[in-house]
Amino acid sequence: MLNKKFVFISLCSFFLLQVPGQSQVTKARVNVNAKTFYSKIRNWTTPSQGEEPAFNAPSFQWPSIKKAKYSIRLSTDTNFRENLIEKDGIPFAIFNPHQKLAVGKWYWQYKVNTGSWNKPDSFTIQSTTPVFETPAFSTIRKAIPQVHPRVLAHQADLIAFRQRAMTYKESALVLEEADKLLNQLPPTEASTLPNFSGKNDFENDKIALLFSKKSGWHIYNVLNGLSQAYILTGDVKYYNTAKKWMIEISKWDPNGSSHDSDFGDSGIMTGMAIAVDTFWDLLTPAEKESVIKPAAVRANQFYDHWINQVESRSSSMHVWQHIMHRLLYTSLAFMEATPGADHWMEYIYELWIAQSPKMGETDGAWINGTGYFGMNTLTLYDITSIFKQLSGVDFRWSDWYKNNPRWLIYAIPPNSCADGFCNDGNKYPKPTLNYAAYADAAARMFYDPYAAWYAREIAKGFGLTIPDDEEFRWFRIQRGNLIPAPAPVKQFDLPQAARFPDVGVAYMHTVLQDPENDLMLSIRSSPFGSLAHTHADQNSFNIAYGGKRLFYNSGYRPAMGDPHFLGWYKDTRGHNGILIDGMGQPFSEGAYGWIPRFLHGEQVSYAVGDATHAYSGKVEGKQVNLGVQLFRRHYIMLRPLVIVIYDELEADHPAEWSWLLHNDNGLEIDPDRQTILAENDAAKAKVSLFSSSAIDFRVTDQFSVPVDNWTNKVDEEGDTVVFQNQWHFSGVSKQKMAKMRYLAIIQVKPDGSFEPVSGKDNEGDYTVGEWHIQAEMDVTKPAHIQVWNNDNTARLVSDGVLTNKGKEYKGKETGTAKLLETIDGREVFLEVKDEVPPAMQKVMERNKKRK
Repeated sequence: MLNKKFVFISLCSFFLLQVPGQSQVTKARVNVNAKTFYSKIRNWTTPSQGEEPAFNAPSFQWPSIKKAKYSIRLSTDTNFRENLIEKDGIPFAIFNPHQKLAVGKWYWQYKVNTGSWNKPDSFTIQSTTPVFETPAFSTIRKAIPQVHPRVLAHQADLIAFRQRAMTYKESALVLEEADKLLNQLPPTEASTLPNFSGKNDFENDKIALLFSKKSGWHIYNVLNGLSQAYILTGDVKYYNTAKKWMIEISKWDPNGSSHDSDFGDSGIMTGMAIAVDTFWDLLTPAEKESVIKPAAVRANQFYDHWINQVESRSSSMHVWQHIMHRLLYTSLAFMEATPGADHWMEYIYELWIAQSPKMGETDGAWINGTGYFGMNTLTLYDITSIFKQLSGVDFRWSDWYKNNPRWLIYAIPPNSCADGFCNDGNKYPKPTLNYAAYADAAARMFYDPYAAWYAREIAKGFGLTIPDDEEFRWFRIQRGNLIPAPAPVKQFDLPQAARFPDVGVAYMHTVLQDPENDLMLSIRSSPFGSLAHTHADQNSFNIAYGGKRLFYNSGYRPAMGDPHFLGWYKDTRGHNGILIDGMGQPFSEGAYGWIPRFLHGEQVSYAVGDATHAYSGKVEGKQVNLGVQLFRRHYIMLRPLVIVIYDELEADHPAEWSWLLHNDNGLEIDPDRQTILAENDAAKAKVSLFSSSAIDFRVTDQFSVPVDNWTNKVDEEGDTVVFQNQWHFSGVSKQKMAKMRYLAIIQVKPDGSFEPVSGKDNEGDYTVGEWHIQAEMDVTKPAHIQVWNNDNTARLVSDGVLTNKGKEYKGKETGTAKLLETIDGREVFLEVKDEVPPAMQKVMERNKKRK
C-alpha cells in the first residue's frame, strides 16, 4: 500500500485560457487574466453572478460610501415578491440575514441612502452549501449577563471559577506578576511624549507614535494584570492599585498624545474597560462614569472611523490583530453603561461573520506571514470563543482553522527559523512560546495530535511548558484548560512538502520533524500581490539548513515607510528574486503571482511559481508595467541535499535581467566556474549558476538604500539593535535580451563536501552526484526541464512524455508535469497540470460573466 506521506497533491478544477502571442502555452498551462484577485478596496458585490456563497446563511457585501446607510432586499424571484427578506437603515456595507436560505437561485439588490436600487444580482444555494447559521445580534445582546464582571469571568460562575483556576500553574504566574505591580505609581500623560527626536518630521511622527504605543500597551498590561489577580482572589489590594491608575488615566485627553498610536489608544481604552468591569461593585457611580466616559470617547472614535471603511478594505491589519478584540471587550464591559456599546459590538459581530478569517480562504496559511500571524493568534481564538459562548454556534466553521496548524508546522517548524516572508518574517530565530500556546489551543479545539506535537516541541526547545506562556495564559484559565488535550503524535507521518495555494506559498523539507538536519526550501508567489505586511516577492525563495537562515531575503525595518524599508527590505531587490532593467515588482495588489503546480514524492518534490503578472500594477493611481510577459520558476528538491531552480523569463523588449541571492555572512563568487559559495552556522552551500546568455557575477556587502536604527530599536536584552551589513549577489545579463533562462544547482552540505557539477557550458545537461539534470537553455525552444537519478528510481519531467528504462509514461495530457518514483518496490506515477485555486477561479468566472 502506498504510504500517504509521499503523495501530497491538491486537486482542483481549472480554467483553460489561451493567450494569443504568449509562447509555450499548452492545454495544461493556464494563463490567469484578472487585473487583481484581492483588491485593496472592495469594488464588487458578493455573492454575485449566480455563484454559490461560502456558507448558508450567506453574507452580503458591497462597495461602501462613508457616512452612508443602506437598504437591502433578497428574494427567490426577480420582482422581489417571493420569500422576501429586507432591511433598511444599515449603517455599514454588510448584511447577514441570520437565517438559512432555501436551496435554489436567489436574487438581491441594495441601495445607498434614498437612492435607486442597484441592478439585481444573484446567487445559488446548493444542498451541499456549508451551513453557518448565526442568531441575530439582538439574541447575542440578550445573552450578555446583566451583572459584572462579565469579561474576564462571569459573576454567576465566579466562586467555581476561582476554585478551579487556583489549581493551574497559570494562576500562580498571574499573581506573581500582579504582585510586582502593587504600589507602582501610574504614569503621567507627559510620559507618552518622546524623549528623543529624529532628523525630520517623518521620523518625529514615527517616534511619537512608538512612544504612544508603548505607553498604551503598558497601561493595558498593568490594568489587565491587576484585574486578573482580583478575579482570581478577590483581594482588594489589586483594586487599590488599579484605582489609582484608573483615576489618573481618566484625566488624560483621549485626543492627546496617547491617541497617536491606535494600538496605544486601544490599550488604554480596553485596560480601563476591563478594570471597570472587574471592580464594578467597588467603584462608586461617579467613579465609574469618570472612567467610562473618556474610554467611550476612544471607542466611539474607532467605531466612527471603521464603519464604511474597514469592511471594504482588504488590509486594515491593526483592526484585525488586536483592536477589534479590544473593542469587543470594551463593548461587553460597557454594555448598558454607554449607548454606543451596542453599535460597537453589533459591527464587530456582523463583520466577523462576513470576513473572518480575514483574507483567509481554506488552506490555513496567513497572507501576512509567520511574523505577523503571531499578532492575530489570541484574537482569532478568543473572539470565536466569546461568540460561541453567547450564541451556541461554532464560529470556527471554516476549514482554514483546522488547516492552520499544518501551515505553521511547514512554515516555522519547531526550533527552526521561519520561511522569512513578509514583515517580521525574520524576527524570530525560532517560534516563540506564543506559537506553542496557540498550537496547544488548536490541539484542544480540534483534537489535533500534530498541533499538540508542535506545541510540545517548541516549549521543549525553550526548556519551558505551555503554562509558562503569557499571551494565552488567561485564555487557558478561562477556557482552554477545560478542553481535553490529545497526546502528541508519536510517529511523525506528514508529507515532507506541502503547497498552500490560496496564499501562494509552498515548502519542501528533507526532515521536517528534525530541524537540526533539515534542508528547507520556502517558496512564495501569491495571488494577493504586495499589500499590507507582504513584500514585492512573487517567485522568490528562501533556503534554510539546520533550522538557520542560509539564502534568505535581506534588509531591515526601522519603521513603516522608512526609505530602507521601502527601497530594500520590502522591495524585490532585497529578496531571492528577479529584477528587470534593475527594477523590482511594484507594491500593488495587481502585482500578483500564484503556484500552479506541485508534486511530491519520496526523493523528488516539484513546484512551479508563476509571477508573470507581478511586474505590473497600479501604484498611487498610476499604472506601472515593466514589460514582463512571462516568469515561470521551477523549484525542484532532490533529496537529500540538492535544490534546482529553473527560470523562464520573457519581456516585451530587450531587457537587462538580474538573478538575486542573499546571505547574512558572506558570498564568494567564481565567475569562471560560475559558482557562488556561502554558509551558515550549520552548513556550507555551493550554487552553480548557468544562463541562456552571458551574465556578470556581482557581489556586495552594502545596501543600495542605507539603513539606520533611528527608532532606537532594542533586542530582548534591552541592547540597541545594530543593523549589520548583509551580502548580495546579482547575476546580471551582459546583453539585453527579450528572453532569458537561468538554471541554478544548489548543493547544501554540513561538511562542504560538494559533488562536482559536470556538463557542457550553458547547454543545460549537467550531473551532480547521482542526479542528472537536463534543462532547455535555448530560448528559441520551449522551456523544459527533467531530472533523474542513476538507478532510475526517480524521474521528473516538467512536461511531455516521461521515459524511464525505455518505457513511456504519457499521462493524461502532454503538457502535464510527471513524476515517477519506485517506492518499496512499486512504481508510483504522479502528474499535474496547472491548478487554479477556487478563490481565483471565482474571481475569473465573475469577471467573465460581467463582460
